[in-house]
Amino acid sequence: MQKTVFENPSLLTSFSLKPKPKKREGWIAFLFLLPSLLVLGIFNFYPTFSIFWLSLFQWDNLSKVKKFIFLENFVSLMQNDRFWNALWVTLQYTLVVTVISIILGLVLAVLLNNRFLAGISFWRGLFFLPVVTPTVAAAMVWILLFNPGFGFVNVILRALGLEGLNWLADTTWALPTVMSLGVWRRLGFTLILYLAALQSLPKDYFDSAEVDGANAWQRFIYIIVPLLKSTTVMLIILGIIDSFLVFDQVLVLTRGGPANATEVIGMFMYSTSFSLFKLGYGAAISVVMFLVVALFTLLQWRIVGFGSVGDVE
Repeated sequence: MQKTVFENPSLLTSFSLKPKPKKREGWIAFLFLLPSLLVLGIFNFYPTFSIFWLSLFQWDNLSKVKKFIFLENFVSLMQNDRFWNALWVTLQYTLVVTVISIILGLVLAVLLNNRFLAGISFWRGLFFLPVVTPTVAAAMVWILLFNPGFGFVNVILRALGLEGLNWLADTTWALPTVMSLGVWRRLGFTLILYLAALQSLPKDYFDSAEVDGANAWQRFIYIIVPLLKSTTVMLIILGIIDSFLVFDQVLVLTRGGPANATEVIGMFMYSTSFSLFKLGYGAAISVVMFLVVALFTLLQWRIVGFGSVGDVE
């Protein structure tokens, strides 16, 4: 009669305790990932590598031969006053739009995070509407709103006894006008993310604060703001990236004018590449944009942290 394992423990040695090789499972997983990897390679990795490679050449998009000049495009870029002006304009746009949209978004999210508010779904949808509005359509509306003759903004100013301005043709007010459109478009996205983060916060903190007699302002400063730190960091990073990629609204509103007062770095790259036909030089500008965005992202993660347990403790 055959003995069982319990009657003869030595039989355990005849069984292999090592897991079976998973080569087959690995190849199956790779085959499933292959379509996504091909799409990423064709539409993401290859264009990125091509831009870096093109930045080392002088090319006008017409000649068949590209002249290899190594880093001369970058050296020329660092000596170009127009580039530094575009970078300064972009930094101003980034700072103002990111800060204002985050502050307003947080305040509005706190106000809308109230179950006793009437029509809460309507208000949430209304504030999110700019996010899904095409940028070109929104820019055309902005041109009408800030028209020096019949624009709604100047009509209100004249009704108050003030003088209307030529907003988009004034070197002082053109950039703030473009910024206002940026804030309007980004506010809804910021609000929705803050609102989702607020609804995930533990209620125990607020109950304890209420028992201790903390008022609404103290709960906002000492509970809500610290607990939403990781969300704020994410919004700052996304705001910087979005600001360095801003282009279409500037193209429609001012085309970088007047006197380059609104020429962001994306507009500078476009005019250099497709108006002056300096494709290699334009690629160098793209590389600088990429490196600046990467640097800001790394600095934010290094200084503030991102998504760690300590962010919510």
